[in-house]
Amino acid sequence: MNAPASFELTHPDSLFIGGAWVAPIGRERLDVVNPATEEIVANVAAASAADVDRAVAVAREAFECGPWPRLAPAERAARLRIVAAELRRRQPELARALTLEMGAPLRVTTGSTAGPPTLVEHYADMVENLAEAEPRARKGGQAFNVMEPVGVVAAIVPWNSPLNLSVLKLAPALAAGCTIILKAAPSTPLDAHILAECVEAAGLPEGVVSILPGGNHAGDALVRDPRVDKVTFTGSTAVGLHIAEICARRLARVALELGGKSAAIILDDMDLDEVVAKLLPASTAHSGQACSALTRVLVPRHRHDAFVDAFAAAMAGARVGDPFDPATDMGPIALERQRDRVEHYIALGRSEGARLVTGGGRPAHLDRGYFVEPTVFTGVDNGMTIAREEIFGPVISIMAYDGEEQAIAMANDSAYGLYNSIFTHDDAAIWRIGRQLRSGNVAKNAVIVDRTLPYGGFKQSGIGREGGIEGLRSFQEQKTVYLA
Repeated sequence: MNAPASFELTHPDSLFIGGAWVAPIGRERLDVVNPATEEIVANVAAASAADVDRAVAVAREAFECGPWPRLAPAERAARLRIVAAELRRRQPELARALTLEMGAPLRVTTGSTAGPPTLVEHYADMVENLAEAEPRARKGGQAFNVMEPVGVVAAIVPWNSPLNLSVLKLAPALAAGCTIILKAAPSTPLDAHILAECVEAAGLPEGVVSILPGGNHAGDALVRDPRVDKVTFTGSTAVGLHIAEICARRLARVALELGGKSAAIILDDMDLDEVVAKLLPASTAHSGQACSALTRVLVPRHRHDAFVDAFAAAMAGARVGDPFDPATDMGPIALERQRDRVEHYIALGRSEGARLVTGGGRPAHLDRGYFVEPTVFTGVDNGMTIAREEIFGPVISIMAYDGEEQAIAMANDSAYGLYNSIFTHDDAAIWRIGRQLRSGNVAKNAVIVDRTLPYGGFKQSGIGREGGIEGLRSFQEQKTVYLA
């Protein structure tokens, strides 16, 4: 494979706490494994509970006594634009780091690293242009609505899209005037180190930002710390429920972007070849390791067999392999334990009576790496485990429906409600069906995620919205000021 054997970091033995690289208190280390080769490509310091305590202490001090929350929005915006410029300058390095640590094809990570600097600039522009006070009508006097920073923020991000999700939390929190401790997943610290260097270059005041790679104990210490005002988490629903319970005990603010089991509803008017071409990337992005991936495909019964043949052929033809090879369509699963989890669900699908059409194993031409064949099941009903639980791998369930009403009911028959997509050329159908779908996002013929717009889910897909002005407001508290 073409992947480099190692990755050089400037501060592998240090932690970025309060804006400076410091020696860790704990002795824990993290091996970073290239999922395509199973080779260790880096070893870095990990945050212990004592390191988390230190980061929270300086963040609390910076919020209570430091200048950052009290700067004019234009001054915060100027610092954010430096972060954006650094992210843009280091985009090739970030793309390479992401491919090494999580296995996504380099052409994909190169595209995805274009978004974070633009998003930082978006929040810089937003906070600079918003009015600081909004007059409110009041009989017999004056009143104003003002927005204040929520305080110290704990942000916990997963391994499947670490840079984008880190910036989605970091940029609006800083724009709002918060201080923040960002905990990166233990398997993906490379991009977090580079992000920390980009923040360092902006010269933010002491204590404002800490970026800590660490395991579950570090995250738990953050969530439980009474000095943290808000927790924002992206990850599994099981962990989200745990975090929500802890935060509820002290009424800490919480935002949760959790799992999904998203449906693609195929209507009659679109040619099957066009459907397949549009659906394939929406179902298998990051080897299916995306909460918005369209892994339940609902097809009119009279088109079912023809669609299965066409889609299975396209899945079987996807090029699986070296993520540094430009010809690769699909890289490995990011973690060995996640590859094992995907294989467990494939076995469950078979045992519960679904029919395996293609895939189901490990690619024969690859003797190392956490690879799984693109897999298609048919004969699936919504009661089966593979139709109900988030697999987080390239495993697609195809189900037949009779009539629009049944398709809507099947799509909504899920504990999750993050994303749905309708494959049609009829915009009226998008509105008619989309308004009846219980999900936070509905798209036409794709999975579209625009981070300048609100993103989140219904039901067990989470609480709150990220992106857009809603993302900024989630890091603010509302205050009413009466002048008379």
